[in-house]
This record gives sequence, structure tokens and C-alpha cells, in this order.
Amino acid sequence: MGGLSAHLAEWAEGFTLDDAPQEVVADARLRILDIMGVMIASAAHETVAAARRAQAEADGGRGVRPLLDGDETSIAGAAFINGVASAVLEFDDTHIATNIHPTGVIVAATLPIAQARGLTGRQWLESVIVGSEILCRLGLVSPVRMHEVGLHPTSVYGVFGAAYAVAKLRQLDAQTMADAVGTAASLSAGSIASFEDGTATKTLHVGFAAASAVRAVALAAEGISGPARVFEGKFGWYGSYIQSRPDFRFAALTDGLGEHWHSLDIATKLYPCAYTLMPFITAALALRKQCAIDPAEIREIRCAIMPRSFRTVCEPLEEKRRPLTSWHGRISLQHTVAEALALGRFDKNSYAEESLRNPLINALADKVVHVADPIAAGDLSRSRGEVTIVFNDGRELCHTVEDMIGTARNPATEAVYVDKFRANVDGVIPVGMAEDIMGSILALERLDDVGGMVARLRREAASTR
Repeated sequence: MGGLSAHLAEWAEGFTLDDAPQEVVADARLRILDIMGVMIASAAHETVAAARRAQAEADGGRGVRPLLDGDETSIAGAAFINGVASAVLEFDDTHIATNIHPTGVIVAATLPIAQARGLTGRQWLESVIVGSEILCRLGLVSPVRMHEVGLHPTSVYGVFGAAYAVAKLRQLDAQTMADAVGTAASLSAGSIASFEDGTATKTLHVGFAAASAVRAVALAAEGISGPARVFEGKFGWYGSYIQSRPDFRFAALTDGLGEHWHSLDIATKLYPCAYTLMPFITAALALRKQCAIDPAEIREIRCAIMPRSFRTVCEPLEEKRRPLTSWHGRISLQHTVAEALALGRFDKNSYAEESLRNPLINALADKVVHVADPIAAGDLSRSRGEVTIVFNDGRELCHTVEDMIGTARNPATEAVYVDKFRANVDGVIPVGMAEDIMGSILALERLDDVGGMVARLRREAASTR
């Protein structure tokens, strides 16, 4: 073997939980709890339901079931549906430096295999840690932000991280794992064209990447070879996808591997929208507590945000002030801040159709302006936001969030994850079942059969419908 993909594969093959600090293991458990709650919350979402129907029509299959779905499908089909469920609410976690959402694509791809093969929680946990760490490192190689070239980083990188995780879970050797990753490069895709009009394609990306990873690994397991220098070669992935040819930082893939854990920089989301918007919601909710919100008395709502986010969440003004769909609203600074100020809450029910058409919210959105924040721009490891309300009489109220909860400087406690999980599954599964599932995940190393846990969850959920 040769090449960077093989180096990563050799590490992944040999990794065990004993090789990771307890902090890394505990973090992975909480991230699994987090994304499972998000997937349960979105189980009845119309896009997830449509994905189920399309999967049945186009591919069918049997052998495993997606989370909370009673109909059997293929492993790749379950990975696809799970991936859509993990992403449709924009409630999945984020690696701050790269804007990749790691846990959703890794769990979506590995959960059906753990179910179908009756694998242990320890095995599943090892695969999630491996896939997450490699996925974060892949995003650090290029100084070019993938959104700037029209690509969705979670999708284009996610197929690789998920391929490593799936191959690890299947206990494949390093050569086979590297072959799978080589093939995965031909399945890497994710256009962000739907950012313009709010159409649903972007919400499918995690599902596409998870299913593609399952297929790439299955092909490698049957002897299909893949290019050894898939990342750094003459026609390697980075040079092909980022054709400006910047100085790629390939050392980020291997430096400190197994010693420095980039997965610890993955932050949970407290609100269901683009991570960039998190601190602005927190700031807006804090300002709402300070004063009554009357649009007639407000001249301007000024948001200081890093300039690299202008193109994705701030502009053009017309479409951001009047998002066309619920998902479109989740990448709009103007609507998001306005909804937070108007309603005083943000949860899994936000961005409802009635909120998009609410006259009060729309009036406030028209007053939101964005300005450059040099502090946030100077340190991309931070999640900073500042909201200032300027009143007609000249008064100003300002609230600044220096580091959002969940970032390295302001870590989320276990209680934050637990509260989010409970809120997301509320009304979807019985309280007792929720506590049981949570207990199993928080002690995942001791779980004998992941499939048994999911089967209990599905039965309980079905009994409440």
C-alpha cells in the first residue's frame, strides 16, 4: 500500500477504544445521543417520508430497517433514509473550523450495519470515533472553503469519513479500507445550488453520502480496487475538486493522529439552523428578555458576522428576508434573528410555514442588516455573534456572544445534550423509552446488541402511533 488514504486506514484498522482518551470516548457517546434525538425528531418530516417512498420505488431491498421505520430496505437504503433524517432539520452538529457536520453521516452509514450484524455498542463507538476524526482532518487539508466553490462540505467529504467508519465496523483490513476510500472519491458530490431557492436537494446530501459509503465498502470487500493516491495524487480528489490549486495542507491528515483529537472541536447545535447563526439566536433571545419588540420603534437590527458567511446566510437580501421554504429560512440571518426576536423561542418547531409568513417576523427581518465582524473573521475556531437593536429615538441595545455553547472555549455539558435529546424526542416516543435509549447510549461500551436497542425503540414508537 501507499498514499495518505492507506496511512489513515492502517490507523483506523488498529484503533480500539483503549487508544482514545476518556474525553474522546465520552464526547462520541454524547454526539451519538445528539444525532439519534435529531433523527427521531424528524422521523415524520415530509422530506424523510418522501425519501422512504423513493427508496422503496428505486432500490427496494430487505434486511434492515431505518430508524423508526417499520419497512425493511437494504443497508444502503437505510443509510440513505437515516442520513436524510439526520439533516433535514439542520439540527446536526458541526466541526467549527471546516463547517462539516460529521456525526450525522457517520451514524447514518454505520447504524444499519451495526443493526444487521448484531454488533456491540463498543464496536459501533469505535467506528464512529474513527470516522469522525478522519472526516474532520479531511476538511482541514484545504484552505478553500467548499461553500465558496459551490460544494457542500458535509456531502463531499462525508462519503470518505463514512467509508472509513463502515469499513472499520465491518472489520476489514487496511488495504480493503483504502480501496473503498479510493472508490468513494468517484461517489463524492454535493452541489449547493439549492441554497438559492430553498429546494430540498441539499437536505438529501447526508443520505447520499452515507449510502455511497456503504456501497464503496461493499465493492472493496468483493475485491474492487481503488486508487492509492486518491487524495494527493496527480488526479487526486483535492486537485480535481479545488482547481485553483492552493497549497494543500496534507500534513493535517496524519500529524498527531491518535494523539491530537480534532473531533473534540465538533459542536452540538442548540437551534435547528446553520451553525453560523447560533450565536445570533442566543443574542436575539437575550435582547428579547430585555425589552418588548415593536417593529415600529426599531430603526435597525445590526448583526456583526464574519464576512465569509455573507454569501451563504446574508445575501441576497431579498431572498434572505423572505425565505421560500422552511429549509431556506434555516440559512437566513435576517429571518432567523427576526423569528427569535418575535417569538422568543427556538426549537425543533421553528421555521414553520406560519413563521415564514408572519407579518411581525417579516417586518423585523426587513430591518436586519449585516456588517463585517473582524474579530470573528480573525479566528475561525470561534463561534461569535453580535446583535444590536437601534431604536428610532437613538437608543441602542447590544448583546455579544463571544463563544457559542459547544465550542472548545465554551464546552457543552452532558446536561445540554440530555436536555436537547429529551426535547427532540418529546411527543415522538414515550418518556420511558426515551430514558431507556438515553441510558443505553450513555453506556454504549456495555451494550451487547445495537440492533436490539433499535428494535425496542421502533416497537415502542409504533405502539404510540
